[in-house]
Amino acid sequence: MTIDSLRSQHRRFIYQAFSYQLTKVGLEITFDFLLEPNIQFQPQLTLEGVTQETLDHLPAEQLNNLIFNLGLIEIPSYWKCACSPEICVQAGSLSTEQIAWWQDLFIKGMGEFYFTNQIDFTQPNFVQIVAESRSNTAVGKASLEENQYSQPYLIPIGGGKDSSLTLGLLDQASQSYGCLVLKPASPAALTLAQQSNAKQIIIISRKIDPKLLELNKQGYLNGHTPFSAYLSFVSTLVAQLFGYQQILVANEQSANQANLTYLNLEINHQYSKSLEYETNFRQYAQKYLGSKTNQAEYLSFLRPLYEIQIAKLFSQFPQYFTQFKSCNIKQQSGTWCGHCPKCLFVYLMLYPFIDTQILTQQIFDHDLFADEDMIPLALNLAGLGEHKPLECVGTYDEVQVALYLARKKYQVSDPDSQPLPPVLATLNNQLLTSRPDQAWEELADHLLTSWNNNHYLDASLVKLLKSYLT
Repeated sequence: MTIDSLRSQHRRFIYQAFSYQLTKVGLEITFDFLLEPNIQFQPQLTLEGVTQETLDHLPAEQLNNLIFNLGLIEIPSYWKCACSPEICVQAGSLSTEQIAWWQDLFIKGMGEFYFTNQIDFTQPNFVQIVAESRSNTAVGKASLEENQYSQPYLIPIGGGKDSSLTLGLLDQASQSYGCLVLKPASPAALTLAQQSNAKQIIIISRKIDPKLLELNKQGYLNGHTPFSAYLSFVSTLVAQLFGYQQILVANEQSANQANLTYLNLEINHQYSKSLEYETNFRQYAQKYLGSKTNQAEYLSFLRPLYEIQIAKLFSQFPQYFTQFKSCNIKQQSGTWCGHCPKCLFVYLMLYPFIDTQILTQQIFDHDLFADEDMIPLALNLAGLGEHKPLECVGTYDEVQVALYLARKKYQVSDPDSQPLPPVLATLNNQLLTSRPDQAWEELADHLLTSWNNNHYLDASLVKLLKSYLT
């Protein structure tokens, strides 16, 4: 099926309604979507552990508004199958400013999807969002009975080294927090949450409508959607229900670098992890997702740092070495595939800081530098290939520094007997020999001691994070 035929066949995507009910498990939420003329979707999610007492923390109007907005961020996962020219919102009201915000997200947040499917999103009226009900605001009214946020931090757990490090730092500092685990997810996420010092673990089960998967098999479009944007909305709902003051995600400054440019748009696989999205969402949430007395703040705990700094800090928490997992290919099985860009990136980041035997036997099951098939991936990661892999990976500079530090470690540990393994040998010849060692040392020192002031951390979080850097 071509994009033009799909758009012609399905002119409108309608967000018809949402509903929710309390069950023995928790709060069950259902969204009603219609892909005209006749394809109905009903995605669901269940917030486990929600009771009537939990719901009493929020006025009904505010709860309805939070769930309505959660339905809005659910739309991209279903709209993308046909890219209907019009998205019609019937389930609630939107202001002109909100519509503009969502239009922007449907371009920047879906950039990778457009690139991988070679869709011209620049054509006039590619997608228009129409709200049948307009308003100046959609925020619930405050009441004296509202929850005053007795809990400090809510930590969404993804299962990788970044969220593991966040848990480790907060535990060492004896901070109080709760964890949010979204299922289906990596088994590592729930394991990390259960073995942490979390005061509470909140589990959300998200169900994709099986009709979407059936349509994909028939040739309807599929691809990347901004998952971290979904996480920002669902974690805001959870925070306001359970009384958390701040939502600490584990996004870093490396997420700001785009992967490539397509039709004059910077395509960033991690757009919804970027500072730009974080800033935009914070502004949206402040205006449309809370009230004066009920406002959960969304911010990235690791934003001042590079991935390579996170890897170095993570190396100080050996209790997570066998638990964390980041491979998207083997995520559900809780293992590493050992052959994808994400596996190679994590291996490369950790190599300078973790004992090689532990890295190759306890975390991974072999030396990824010895695999010649990984050479093209390494070149892409280091900026010598076609483009940065469409994965959650770091900047070119820190990949290059990690390669330099890996070569240095390898030569120090085994200076005489063996040549460099294929991946390091290739990158050494094509990259590392282009600069003197002193230049690499200076760049390494710059990255490893860097602190980016473009963040939203308060003074206590800055103090906590900086204490570990020194």
